[in-house]
Amino acid sequence: MRKEGSAPRDVGAKVLVGEDGKVFGTLGGGSFEAQVVSDALRAISEGVPRLVKYSFTGVAVEEAKDTGLICGGVVEVFIDVLKPPPRAIVVGFGRVGKPLYSFLRMLGFDVVVLDTSAEAVRELAESGYSGVYVGSVDELVARFREVSRSSDYVFVVYGDVEVDYAFVREALRAGVRTVWLLGSRRKVAEFVRRLLSEGFSPEEVSSKLRAPMGLDIGADTPEEVALSAVAEAVATIRKARVRPLNIVPEVVVKLASGGSVPEPGTSSGVRGT
Repeated sequence: MRKEGSAPRDVGAKVLVGEDGKVFGTLGGGSFEAQVVSDALRAISEGVPRLVKYSFTGVAVEEAKDTGLICGGVVEVFIDVLKPPPRAIVVGFGRVGKPLYSFLRMLGFDVVVLDTSAEAVRELAESGYSGVYVGSVDELVARFREVSRSSDYVFVVYGDVEVDYAFVREALRAGVRTVWLLGSRRKVAEFVRRLLSEGFSPEEVSSKLRAPMGLDIGADTPEEVALSAVAEAVATIRKARVRPLNIVPEVVVKLASGGSVPEPGTSSGVRGT
């Protein structure tokens, strides 16, 4: 905070504002603090920091917001937006799930791992990693409902058709940011058909589900497939223009118009059933 003249707090005063509106610390309370909190919430929703000037003079000051107070000064408040690391949920810790987890962690993601096999995640669990859950499919679906957030990126790479579908459906119900699915074009088309028949809207499926997952880099090995998926995730976050393998929007449009779905087959570099 920078100030000229009198203001409720001195230079260096800080408050922390959560996205839920909770405030820790104070800038002096009253209408001034309420205005700062309101501006902070707007900055959080837009994800953009800003410098805001506030007037305590009782008269108009250029580019300053009137606080309604008459302490006599003018202050500038820098509102920064602190973004937590992005979080990913990886369903399935097999041949693709393991390198996928490693790549995501390397890039700074907070990663949650779900798998039905204690042996599959043994090394991860023994290392003391707290973000790993093991149980039956039903138990893991219940756990997913508990831990998932709207800001999550979900990668479904378990490999069993019905298990994969259960988690894709739950992820869409939870309203997560994006769901990536490992699988063939035929599998993707069938999943989209089922989702639409269960009442998910075409817009919801097209905007949230990306499958087959990954960028078209000619991936063949599990590590390369994982790399292509993480590359697409980064491109999605950065809003970069790339060539994904995703065919969901195409399938949705064709099914909605009564047309036929893409020919069965495995997309380049993506193994799945």
